[in-house]
Amino acid sequence: SEPIILGIDHGYANMKTVHTCFPSGLTVYGHEPYSMERVLEYEGKYYVAGSGRQPLQKDKTQTENYYLLTLAAIAMELEIRQEPPNAEIILAAGLPLTSFGRDKSAFRKYLLRDGKPVSFRFEGRPYSIPLRDVKLFPQGYAAVLMQKELLNAPSVIVADIGGWTVD
Repeated sequence: SEPIILGIDHGYANMKTVHTCFPSGLTVYGHEPYSMERVLEYEGKYYVAGSGRQPLQKDKTQTENYYLLTLAAIAMELEIRQEPPNAEIILAAGLPLTSFGRDKSAFRKYLLRDGKPVSFRFEGRPYSIPLRDVKLFPQGYAAVLMQKELLNAPSVIVADIGGWTVD
């Protein structure tokens, strides 16, 4: 079957997919928490996705938090779409226009992890996701492409009003 194209917005305040939105915070536990709701189990640790809010990070690759939040977002989106927990994924994500050229290569490498399948559990369900590719775009790019009348405009201004920033 064809890989699933899955878009994720890695916001400072919220992680967003077409069907989900949750706060981009993580709480880590060395043991299984009392509830498995929004719990990601990865490499022997338990992370509650959507708890609190990330501190502002200019470089989202400086910690593992956005990678772990990406795994949670993938699992949530696959569950909603009723796709198998081993579906091949092509991940689409955005970066701010002002840092796109500088951060594109590092963020792609951070998310792709050499393209090897990643195994984890989310809400107790096992996943083994082959991430086939990561496509990065300037933030707001997809919004403009959906408005065909804007494609021939001499200039377009797109405002992304986020939780910590306005781009």
